[in-house]
Amino acid sequence: MVKRRLLLALLGLIAAIAPLTARAQEQPPVSLEVEAGFDGAGAYRVGHWFGATIVAANDGGDLRGTIEWRFPGASGTTFRYALDLPRGARKRIVLPVVTSETLRSATVAFVADNAELARRQVRLQPITSDQVAVGVVSSDRTLLTSLRAATFANGLDTTVVHLDALRLPEDAALLAGLDALFIHDVATADLTSAQRDALALWTRLGGQLVVGGGPNAERTAPGLDALLPVEVGALRPAVPAEGLAALAGRDDLAEGVGELTASATTVRAGATTLDSTGLLISRDEGAGRVIFAAFDLAALRAWAGEAELWAKVVSIEERAQIGHSFRLRSENLLRDTLQLQALRLPSTGLLLLLIALYIAVVGPLNFWALRRAGRIELAWVTTPLIVALFLGAAYGASFVLRGNRPQLTQLTVVQAFEGASQGQATGFLAIFSPQRRTYTLDFEPNTLITPTTFEGFQLRAVDVVGDDSSTSVRNLLMDVSSLRTLMVERPVSSVPAVTSALTRDAGQVSGMVRLDEGPILHDAQLVYGSSSQQLGDLQPGQEAAIDLRTTLENFPDQVVLTQGGSINRDRVMYSLFGYDRFATGGPTFQGTKGLPEIDGVYLIGWANGPALPLRLADAPGNQQGETLYVIRLDV
Repeated sequence: MVKRRLLLALLGLIAAIAPLTARAQEQPPVSLEVEAGFDGAGAYRVGHWFGATIVAANDGGDLRGTIEWRFPGASGTTFRYALDLPRGARKRIVLPVVTSETLRSATVAFVADNAELARRQVRLQPITSDQVAVGVVSSDRTLLTSLRAATFANGLDTTVVHLDALRLPEDAALLAGLDALFIHDVATADLTSAQRDALALWTRLGGQLVVGGGPNAERTAPGLDALLPVEVGALRPAVPAEGLAALAGRDDLAEGVGELTASATTVRAGATTLDSTGLLISRDEGAGRVIFAAFDLAALRAWAGEAELWAKVVSIEERAQIGHSFRLRSENLLRDTLQLQALRLPSTGLLLLLIALYIAVVGPLNFWALRRAGRIELAWVTTPLIVALFLGAAYGASFVLRGNRPQLTQLTVVQAFEGASQGQATGFLAIFSPQRRTYTLDFEPNTLITPTTFEGFQLRAVDVVGDDSSTSVRNLLMDVSSLRTLMVERPVSSVPAVTSALTRDAGQVSGMVRLDEGPILHDAQLVYGSSSQQLGDLQPGQEAAIDLRTTLENFPDQVVLTQGGSINRDRVMYSLFGYDRFATGGPTFQGTKGLPEIDGVYLIGWANGPALPLRLADAPGNQQGETLYVIRLDV
């Protein structure tokens, strides 16, 4: 009896444990944590790249798989990152993603051996092009929320997003969706050099950077000292704030704030004091601005005029966001400007001549030759032979024309700046295939590749996979004599070194510009607004005298450039600068021609050869290209 009871108890224990064991076996070994967007909560700018921080942990056996970010909807765009995930591993990656749609969700999954082992839903908060996006880096998640009521650009609302300093991206393209950025009580010296470089490049490309001082200056200033318009000194107590009130156009500052504790400052060359008490100092940095607020940014929280003050201080202007502009309109700069010999069709006259020759040979000449030989009955043999001969000749001619190797043509636009070693490259790549096959293209790690192309008036997905060693376009299927185009973006350090000494007054830009180092700049020109002075070919070490009347209005459509290469330079210039491509709120076909900045002076020139390295795996091809440098000068 006792043995029977023990047996029944054991069976009951097994029955109770079995469901728990089954559920444990069903529990996936991989888990995912996802923080997406500027703030980690999903805030992103439509048409701009943003980062998704993904942590994958493995409690099971060794795995090699792919993290996949999937957007819903018709496009079905997927971003992939391949990684090894051994037992007990916990790996963190930053996956750049982009969409030109207004989406509110996405899916992140880990896939191994065609099986989905983990999945997470991600909520998104889109910021559209008709909004101004202001970022705030601060430990205080409520700081400057009043800016939602500020009007930084006519007709545009303002969105404020709060960023964690640790989440600041290391690529300026992942910040490009922000129009302005405020930094408060953050130890900027703890930022990585890549993060600081990204901040600097984002600013030079047109961003508005505001750095707070006062009691927090010892934290905010050290890491960004090279960018600041001032040298920061000791604290000054009881600084009157009337200058801020006058700047904002309000006289009630004393009631809400009173006096401020501010940093003593020494204004650097090129900087401007914005208020009468020296609390706000600004300096242009490339196409953008850096503003140092000598007081604590939180000190104005109780003042009703806070939003009005910053709306007067921060000026949101047009920016040359090349990748965003072409992506938003599903365009490719290279598609309509490429001049490949293999893409050229025979002229109508030549086709008519070939048809007439074929008819003459297969008909009258064939009949005349057979009748003269007295062998008319052989027509059933000679006629198909003539047809085969013409077909073989046509195929041979097309083979000679298009070749037997794929051709890669790269047009790269590099935005660079006088005195800065880093620029932003936007590359447009065309692949011509003489035969039907699939290709794999390998780029450097962290290259941003837009995962769709606009071919035949429809969007076509591109399979992009990143890992620690490269970013690749895989399984790119192409038909015989077909053309596919891609757009890639990344920062570059190899840019021409330029020195200028220019003045601008009374409708004239005068002085000199010198190319110190770098490639020969062909068809170089100095551009101010819609006026251009052509300089010819500029050699390294060569200096050019500048005497440009700003009323010429000859840029870009009246400037004559060298032709005959693989790219039509005239069409490129007009497509980039012929209309308001970079207008705030999105490109339009109205407005003035020329570069987007009213006061910007640029050196523009062409260099032979592509700027972005790539490799066509398993299918060596001919690579060619040109690079257009757009260098903003200090005036």
